[in-house]
Order: sequence, then C-alpha cells, then structure tokens
Amino acid sequence: MKLPQTSEDVKTEILNSSDKADEVGDLRIRQLIKILDKVDQEIIVDGVIKVFETNRPDSLNQDQEFAGRVLMTTNPKSKRDLKEILKRTLTTWDKSVEQLPFWFRDNYGLEKVRDTFDNISLTDNEKEKLETMKFWLQLKAASA
Repeated sequence: MKLPQTSEDVKTEILNSSDKADEVGDLRIRQLIKILDKVDQEIIVDGVIKVFETNRPDSLNQDQEFAGRVLMTTNPKSKRDLKEILKRTLTTWDKSVEQLPFWFRDNYGLEKVRDTFDNISLTDNEKEKLETMKFWLQLKAASA
C-alpha cells in the first residue's frame, strides 16, 4: 500500500480495502488509517466523499462502511461547503452507514448541520435519505 498523494489515491485505497475484505478482513483499512495521519486532511475528506459518490451495487455497503471508518478514526477537518458534500453524497449514501452524518456533526457543529439540512433543496430520494441523517443525529423533532 502506498501513501495516498491525491484524493483519488485515498478513494482507490478504500475501495481496494473493501474488495479484499473477504480475504484479509479489515487489515488493509486499518493499515490505511494508520498512514493517513501523513496525508492532508482535505485530501482525505475528498477521497472519502468520492467513495460515497461511487455506486458499486455489489459492495456499496462495505465500501461506505470502510470510508466511514476512515472518517470516524481520522476525524479529518474540512472547510468544504456542507451543502456541496450533501449534494454529492446523498444520492448514493447507504442509510445504514451512520458515520457520515456523525462526521458532519463533528466537523461542522450541530447547529450548522441543522441549518444546512433545513435549507437545502433536494429530490424526493435525497429528502428521504436526509430524514435518516436527521434521525441518526436526533434532529427530527427539532426540524419537523
């Protein structure tokens, strides 16, 4: 495994880890997480977002679970626009992968997340997924 230099490298390493999970379990993703402290945090964030955008039906949940582990373990900080990240990830986000909304909370703060969730225009499918994010973050009552 090489040290990721670009967000595409991060995405590739996460997806390779997912592909090899049947053979080596979570060893590869744990190794990747250990070396990511040497990688720029914005590169990590963009690479993870790219995994959440990738729609590989046979491995979607595993891909996103590993991307979520990267987020929760490394907790990279980002100044990216939350609305942009939501638009890029909601369509393909697996609703069982709770790490993404929790990273939103940890990175942006609950009030910013609530405000963004309440002020974004989405398709019906994206709205349904956003409701799940609100559920994970216990924002449903406050936003109803």
